[in-house]
Amino acid sequence: MKRRQFVAAAPAAAMAARLEDARAEFPWASRETYLNTATEHPLAARTSRTMEEYLHALTHGPDSARDRFENGTLMRGVKSMFARLVHASPDEIGFTPSTQTGENLVIEGLDIMARGGNVVTNDLHYGGSLLNYRSRQKAGLDVRIVAHREHQMDFRDLEKVVDRKTRLIAIALVSNVNGYVHEVRRIADLAHAHGAYLYCDAIQAAGAVPIDVGAMGIDFLACSAYKWLMGGRFGYLYVRQDLQGRVLKPKLFGGRSTASGASRYEISTVSHLGCVCQHAALEYLLALGVDRIGAHARPLVARLMKELPAAGYPSITPTGTESPICSFTVKDPDAARAKLKKAGVVVTLGGSGGTGSMRVSVSVFNNGDDVTRLVAALS
Repeated sequence: MKRRQFVAAAPAAAMAARLEDARAEFPWASRETYLNTATEHPLAARTSRTMEEYLHALTHGPDSARDRFENGTLMRGVKSMFARLVHASPDEIGFTPSTQTGENLVIEGLDIMARGGNVVTNDLHYGGSLLNYRSRQKAGLDVRIVAHREHQMDFRDLEKVVDRKTRLIAIALVSNVNGYVHEVRRIADLAHAHGAYLYCDAIQAAGAVPIDVGAMGIDFLACSAYKWLMGGRFGYLYVRQDLQGRVLKPKLFGGRSTASGASRYEISTVSHLGCVCQHAALEYLLALGVDRIGAHARPLVARLMKELPAAGYPSITPTGTESPICSFTVKDPDAARAKLKKAGVVVTLGGSGGTGSMRVSVSVFNNGDDVTRLVAALS
């Protein structure tokens, strides 16, 4: 199917899904106040049931029961649903074990160092990616890491370091540091004007904010599924169709190396359990709709951005950021950690002894009472 035809199509097995029922779908939300999806999303009960059926088939057989889950139709369905989510075509989607694997496949496939090129990134990128680039920098790759200004990117700082030798600009579409959403289209235009390409780490974006790889000018994208895609240590690699094989060369080979489309970058057979998990999770997510998910998150984030600074926790997330993640400075992280543990509230809280940072992230199962409990615990 052509890209736009496919985008308009419904999921292969659409199901009824209402946001007002989402809390009941995630039993974890009744056990503690979980405001930590940016670390890992709980599994929906319907996703767990599907995985249990698969595990039962693997344990008890017969072979025909296993084959219901380990087949090309299910795998194609997963690719098609993810493609719909990011407004791509299914043949632009390959499976990868993780976001980091996808990013490494892009870096290696572009032959950046061998061609005398440079990579531009920034310090709001994921820490593991920055470790990757710094390690390559020590090995001789020209890597330019742009510092943020007040926890967001000043576009002029990027412009200063991009030149005719820039081969790749690599960013986190949504920063895991503070939920900042990059000016993706503008950065893509900057890359393309210099003959470079744009890679986006979408692990904190896919399923949380709208993504249209074509409209945004994204050339390569990778993400894992265990955050906003609602489950599975499993990942995706998007490669723009006209760049496949010609610009981005496969560098690792295995049983999938003869496949067509973006599948040519798959080294081996995908995790069947991860695929089963994602099939159920993506059906549910697409039935809810990313726009409705965002509309649900916005008032919760707005309250956090208003009430936590008033309680003595300044925000390091730029005002107006359209993501379900917001972060705050914490003067005494040890004391805050003890308060949150006592109240049964889960966030990401870093630091010890001195000033630290707290990242709060909301999903479909969170509500206003969760925000109230967090603020009360820290007040």
